[in-house]
Amino acid sequence: MGASLFVGWNDKEQREANFQRTGGFVNSSYWDAFGDLLDAVFLPNYPKLHEIIKSEEGEYLKFYSFVELDKEQFNQSVKLIRDYIAKQNNPTEWQKMAQVVWNEIAEPYIIKDNRYLPS
Repeated sequence: MGASLFVGWNDKEQREANFQRTGGFVNSSYWDAFGDLLDAVFLPNYPKLHEIIKSEEGEYLKFYSFVELDKEQFNQSVKLIRDYIAKQNNPTEWQKMAQVVWNEIAEPYIIKDNRYLPS
């Protein structure tokens, strides 16, 4: 069993009713590890971002979503996650699993999102 990670909307000349979320499916253990990463990054100083990305609704429907973030929040979240991962010295296997979700599932969609500003 697993869950979904939603990054943004696919708006390639589609009517609004046809928009599809872009993201990927995540294995259950990796999803849990990524959830712990989100907690570590956002809960201490950015609870509002945490609430948007890892909403209570996601606890039951099994998803994390960057869709509702505005451009500023989106780029701030990306920077915070990247900075947190970069500072991990000798990450545990659990932390490595979270990094796989970020690097292999989230990042490809992040950099294609129209809100993304390369830094």
